[in-house]
Amino acid sequence: MNKKDLIPVILLALLIPAWMFIDRTFIAPKYPAKTPAPVEQAATEAPLAGNTEGVALPETAAEAATKVAQAIPEAVVVPDEEVTGELSNDIVKLTVTSLGGGIKTATLLEYPKFKGEPDPVVLDFSGATALAYEGLAGIGDQESLNIKTLDDSKTAVFTKTWKGGTAFERTITLGNGYLLTIKDRFINSSPEPWNIPAIRILTGPMQNPPTIKAMKGVSILGVDSYAPIAGINYWGRKLNKLFKEAGKPETLDAVPEGMSNMPVDWVAAKNKFFTQILSPTEPIATMALLCQRDPAEKGILPSEIRAALAFKPAAVNAGDALELDYTYFIGPKKYSTLEAVGNNMQGVMEFETTGIFSFMNWLMEPARRALLWTLNLFYGIVRNYGIAIILLTLLVRILFWPLTHKSTESMRRMQEIQPEVKALQAKYGKANPQKLQQETMKLYKEKKVNPMGGCLPMVVQIPVFIALFTVLRNAIELRYAGFLWISDLSTAENLFAGQIPFVGSLNILPLLMSASMVWQQKMTPTAVATPEQQQQQKMMTFMMPIMMLFFFYTMPSGLVLYWTTSNLLMIAQTGLRNLKKKKAEA
Repeated sequence: MNKKDLIPVILLALLIPAWMFIDRTFIAPKYPAKTPAPVEQAATEAPLAGNTEGVALPETAAEAATKVAQAIPEAVVVPDEEVTGELSNDIVKLTVTSLGGGIKTATLLEYPKFKGEPDPVVLDFSGATALAYEGLAGIGDQESLNIKTLDDSKTAVFTKTWKGGTAFERTITLGNGYLLTIKDRFINSSPEPWNIPAIRILTGPMQNPPTIKAMKGVSILGVDSYAPIAGINYWGRKLNKLFKEAGKPETLDAVPEGMSNMPVDWVAAKNKFFTQILSPTEPIATMALLCQRDPAEKGILPSEIRAALAFKPAAVNAGDALELDYTYFIGPKKYSTLEAVGNNMQGVMEFETTGIFSFMNWLMEPARRALLWTLNLFYGIVRNYGIAIILLTLLVRILFWPLTHKSTESMRRMQEIQPEVKALQAKYGKANPQKLQQETMKLYKEKKVNPMGGCLPMVVQIPVFIALFTVLRNAIELRYAGFLWISDLSTAENLFAGQIPFVGSLNILPLLMSASMVWQQKMTPTAVATPEQQQQQKMMTFMMPIMMLFFFYTMPSGLVLYWTTSNLLMIAQTGLRNLKKKKAEA
């Protein structure tokens, strides 16, 4: 196969970042995951069901009120100023606040804020308390509740009592990991029904880590939702569409289309490395997302994002108590950690393929898991993620060696019969194109040449390239992982930041990658028969490396290291084959 025929395949195989941008910006918004309509509830059911703890009603409402009042802690004057407490275990420390009765800060003790410094990452929700409710006066994130932390440093209790005999009680319990359990009770000790309006509970706001810049075509801030009947939705991919539909406001507060009546198992807010996941014990809430964009940017660039569980109005009868139970994960986007929590929370890693290519998920998700597992296996042996990426690249090359060898040999045979193909073109030319095609195919059959032999092996490898792109882009394991002159494989090198005109900083690996592509294409067998094809080949030799340099210049160093290593291994493979051929001809 000649270079002209290879152009579409090479573009598809190499321009993965461009495809990811097109998919997220233009295709995914038009093909949201299917969201079947939820089953209609019977008219006699309450709008908000869930885990409720009903107190049996005596003969009179007054007697019921007296009985339920015994379950309410003694009313204490709510402090005017914020009061905080602390919950902690070996890996996370939480500051709980009386404002909204939730989380003010989360300190992730195993993850440094900056490389080489002892201070850990702190997710700060000051002014927008995580786990605070909206829609019910008295328990918002700017309203204070009574707070008490227990001696075990794992439990905090919040209470709020309103005049008239209604009360709110919350218990937050921290386990041994990143998962919290929350039990909320809305207690009605009054003689009248308590009509609770539509309310929602929110995560804390998420911003981009200070060392990370948004990459073109890559969603870093996002909101995800999951329900068994609807699957997982990555709403961060559709933020441009949602902002445009809302008239491009500075702050977006929206329920995506198809989700207004869809009960979800969980909703998540995330940045590149960390996530918050809210999950009700039963799927009785829908979801919403809140996003702020940077008005100084020309396009729509999200700067802060939150997720919410939204509940319909509920009526709590006199003497009854409505109970809502949740779990709340706040920690790293690490596949093994999230998988251990259960309920498909590892879905926030975006290993699952959605949209029009969801039919590929049977292959893509297992491939991504296998690649990440292998990367961590190599790291466990060599204790350096840069070397682990090189070993992973070598393993992929070995696995695909038969295919790449077949591709190279097919191109070599095509090159050998080019004089005969050229003779057929001269004989039949434009006068009889049908005869030219027949004779050409006859020649291929006689010489046992498959014109598609050089293309198909490359097409087979495309899913692996895409899977590796996702794994190396999302792996928190690469955060602050150094290799040679690279200080952080999860970001671009950013050498001499702010001192390089036009590009801002120097990134050496993308330059090496582009140079290796030129070298590789010059060594690759070609099958050119016309001056036009020769000119096209010459253009491709330099055009593709320049395009790839443009796309990869700000990509994570770990991804560029993989691609550069892959090119160098291909160069070595081609060089050995050429050397072997010269010895055979000598």
